[in-house]
Amino acid sequence: MNVNEDLETPPGLISKVVVSIIVFFSLLIFAIIYVAFFASSFSLFQQIAVILIALLVATAILGVMWVSWGMKYGKEWREKGCK
Repeated sequence: MNVNEDLETPPGLISKVVVSIIVFFSLLIFAIIYVAFFASSFSLFQQIAVILIALLVATAILGVMWVSWGMKYGKEWREKGCK
């Protein structure tokens, strides 16, 4: 491997990182707005359930996105000898 190969960013990596950051902050904003304005009409268990569902949705979005990218480019990295 030469120096230029080490510095290459795999295609799609930057967009995946940006989407991950957006999903994370969106989840935080949702949780804050939900707790501040909408949670008072629900019981404690319902409030916890809504937050857990939001966490599961965010995890599913990120999981599908990163797994598909990893399956596509993981094989290439293994063939290049990256660990």
